[in-house]
Amino acid sequence: MTITLTFLGAGSAFTTAAYYQSNLLLTADNGRHMLIDCGSDIRFSLAEWSLGHEEAHAAIQALYVSHLHSDHIGGLEWLAFKSYFSPGMERPTLFLVEELADRLWENALRGGLESIEEKQMGLSDYFAPEIVTPGQPFYWENICLTPFRTVHVNNPQYPMYSYGLVIQERGKEEAFIFTADTILHPELLQLFEQWVPRTRAIFQDCETTAVPSGVHAHYTELRTLPLPLRRKMWLYHYNPHPPYHPEEEGFLGFVRKGQHFRLG
Repeated sequence: MTITLTFLGAGSAFTTAAYYQSNLLLTADNGRHMLIDCGSDIRFSLAEWSLGHEEAHAAIQALYVSHLHSDHIGGLEWLAFKSYFSPGMERPTLFLVEELADRLWENALRGGLESIEEKQMGLSDYFAPEIVTPGQPFYWENICLTPFRTVHVNNPQYPMYSYGLVIQERGKEEAFIFTADTILHPELLQLFEQWVPRTRAIFQDCETTAVPSGVHAHYTELRTLPLPLRRKMWLYHYNPHPPYHPEEEGFLGFVRKGQHFRLG
């Protein structure tokens, strides 16, 4: 079995069409697809991935949402309407942790999606929601995915968490780690220590602004990590025209828009 991970985009929230936002496509051996995040430019990045085929949305059978920023969920309204009003298209399965489930609908999607001509709608009219638990694996198309919580915005009163993924073939040890948006914090480093011996690659959130925002791991922090860890890392979610040369400092490099990675 081969799992393919395609970066539909590799850039930050404030990016350009040369990079697109960091939304990923997970493809199973049988050709079925899961979106990992669905940001506001997803209709453009999906169209490029499908070489402009206007029904690219119909290729999506499942989604996973890491957190509630617009560059990760801003395309869900578009996908919901396209799916609902496309005859014969199956409702995509929507995997998300319980903490995000109610807030995704109430705080992000309800205003645009609740009212259509014939009825009052809810999240389950557009998607088939499945609640997953951090630290507990769930399975899709013989792929094992284990969510883990990271700290994105370290606000003492209103912290914002993000939920990365460990991705494996069912029953196999080797893994991809996708961090989602995160600062560099002790729990993340512990997770790396636990998984790195079994990890093909770590896809690490990496900010490259001149002044760190404090809500992403910045390149200047990441380059202080031990070399064996850097040798496992691809950097993504970076800002346009990054001024760094990661390969010279032991990293695998910056992920490029459209780049594919295979496991298995």
